[in-house]
Amino acid sequence: MTSNAELSFRILGASARWATALAALAAIGAGGAAGLGVPGHDQWVGCSSVLAAGTLITAFGFLGRRLEAGQDGLRYRTVLRWHRLEWNEIDRFEDLRVQPGDRRLSTHNLRVVAKLHSGEAVWLPVPYAGSVDAFSFEDQLRALRAAHHHYRPGTP
Repeated sequence: MTSNAELSFRILGASARWATALAALAAIGAGGAAGLGVPGHDQWVGCSSVLAAGTLITAFGFLGRRLEAGQDGLRYRTVLRWHRLEWNEIDRFEDLRVQPGDRRLSTHNLRVVAKLHSGEAVWLPVPYAGSVDAFSFEDQLRALRAAHHHYRPGTP
């Protein structure tokens, strides 16, 4: 598939990218303060380390996940690599409510599963939403289903 995909979804959106950039700047600032020998510089080193680790985990874990849909099918990226599904492999898309890993949270997350003709289920990294983002999730899922209907072989 070429890079001019008809649809492109990323997890969390622009606000997450800005928050990650600000966290990286804060880590650099805390590291600079520790390097200048300000009073309590040991605490600044710890703060810088925690912010840097959090920034890297966020960048690799969330910002790298994306899905592109085009004429050739789906191309989706998980943390480390790209995967590909052709339209003729996909039977349908299902939206599922998933219990969060933290039992203290009472809300469910919304995920999309591509059900294949072979019977396999492929969990797609996006669209993904908490219950707050349910409306944008539904819009993205509707667009994904429309692209599948448009490009599926045998569809007029």
